[in-house]
Amino acid sequence: MKAMLIAPYNGMAEISKQLTLPSDVMLDIKVANLEDGEKYARQAEDEGYDILISRGGTASAIEKAVSLPVIHIDITGYDMLRVFTLIKNIDKKVALVGFSPITHGAATLCNILEYDVEVKTVHASGDVKPMLEALKANGFQIVIGDVITVQVAESLGLQGVLITSGKEALLQAVEEGRRAFLLSKKVKHNFSLLHEMFEYFPYPLALLNERAEIVEHNDVFISADFKEKMTYAALQQDITDLLESGKSYWSAYSTEEAYYAVHLFRVNSHTAGLMFYPSAPGAMSDSISVQYAVKPLPLIGDSDFTQGLKRQITKLSQHRSPVYITGAAGTGRSALAVLLHVEQFGSHVPLISINGADFTNDDAAFLAHTLRPLQSATILVHQSALMHDKLQEQLNNIIQSQSASYQIIYILDHYTTDAVAVGEYIHLLPLSLRKDDIPAFANYFLTAFHADSGSETLGIKKDAMTSLQQYEWPGNLIELKQTIHELSRISAGYFIEKEQVEHLLQTKKKMQVSLQMDTSITLKEMERRMILQVLQEEDGNQSKAAKRLGINRSTLWRKLSD
Repeated sequence: MKAMLIAPYNGMAEISKQLTLPSDVMLDIKVANLEDGEKYARQAEDEGYDILISRGGTASAIEKAVSLPVIHIDITGYDMLRVFTLIKNIDKKVALVGFSPITHGAATLCNILEYDVEVKTVHASGDVKPMLEALKANGFQIVIGDVITVQVAESLGLQGVLITSGKEALLQAVEEGRRAFLLSKKVKHNFSLLHEMFEYFPYPLALLNERAEIVEHNDVFISADFKEKMTYAALQQDITDLLESGKSYWSAYSTEEAYYAVHLFRVNSHTAGLMFYPSAPGAMSDSISVQYAVKPLPLIGDSDFTQGLKRQITKLSQHRSPVYITGAAGTGRSALAVLLHVEQFGSHVPLISINGADFTNDDAAFLAHTLRPLQSATILVHQSALMHDKLQEQLNNIIQSQSASYQIIYILDHYTTDAVAVGEYIHLLPLSLRKDDIPAFANYFLTAFHADSGSETLGIKKDAMTSLQQYEWPGNLIELKQTIHELSRISAGYFIEKEQVEHLLQTKKKMQVSLQMDTSITLKEMERRMILQVLQEEDGNQSKAAKRLGINRSTLWRKLSD
């Protein structure tokens, strides 16, 4: 440790030369007070000293002038006893004046020893002279204090008595400086490691303040040119929410060169971290999709079945056992999986969807790479029953090899006894068995169309709703949604009428019968027959037919011409 002692008086410098110091301490000594002390302190900082040591007002002054640690030499009980012994037989009014390091404890010691000494504390060197002038006016003749106090006292004709520091106080200060140096060395070493890790982190990384301004970044962040490409003000609300809640946020960002998963995380109460994690090398996976901002649909309906689903979702959100959601297509399996994901993790934790039928070894590698930076996620597997056993095992191994918290949800067409053995089970009834929920779903879909497309249809007549509830809905919720959409388009007034519902449902039944007549035809031919059926029902009016089919006239014409 390389230290400099700035001694306010010569006697301290002389005593310091007699000290036996630890072998790892090099102590240089300068005699100076206040302004001169500040000059030596700046010089020591420029020359690479580790620690400064001084006393009283000089220590306080140099502490403000430099960034080096400044060790204050305490006034010990021995020092005070020495000076009080010097003056104990003097029959004059005595005052002790100085900065708080000197006066601290002096009043208590005077009371214990029953010394008649007035103790006064000053906070700046400019306070000393007015204080001594007031004491002189009150008949005080002797002033005990530091160098500056003694100098001012003598200039006013008072007797000054300097409080000197003994070897004990100096050795104590040196040892405190040594401890501070070792701690500082350790902190600097750790900081250096963390700084190097930050600088050489292989992915673009930046720190942002509460105003979404970049305050620090690593080299990769600059080389990737993210500082210029992104508009960070758009993250303002996310950063505000993040700093308040501490929850991480994930999103996606792409450039011409690469695709990134972007992780926004809390560093401290006023700083957010932003990391860009690159996607796996090569093309994106066709069987895997990642949602970083998940928007769930509400669990709609008032039936006993729906209320039971709500309770089950609340229960399942408390643990991480695999969940199997079974039911026919169109019953809302994916929507329920998304709702469970948000209940467990929130909307800003990634949801990874996998098409099990197309899952390959390359997709497995892509999945492993995608999962690597995540602390939590939901993995939603569609058609897992169509996966080869080897791929199913590979998927399970990837998930189990990660240390993060994952929720696995499988969507199946049918109930399997294996599901009960390895996880939780949710079965969604077809819409034909939960008709009490049809009004809630129908009104929800109608409200959504009103907001999205500006539909002027505001409601469904009661008898029209009864007709909807009497239909069997083989296509479940998907068919109901399409039907409500079509009814909102063809409705001429503010409410959907019973006649409109019955006409459309009768048409749908005829189309279903027609399409079931020949299962050997291609999908393209089936589509063509459906278009011709709707055209026939609309008396050849292509505009009306296109509107019912949810396509434009040019698309309808092209499909008929192919």
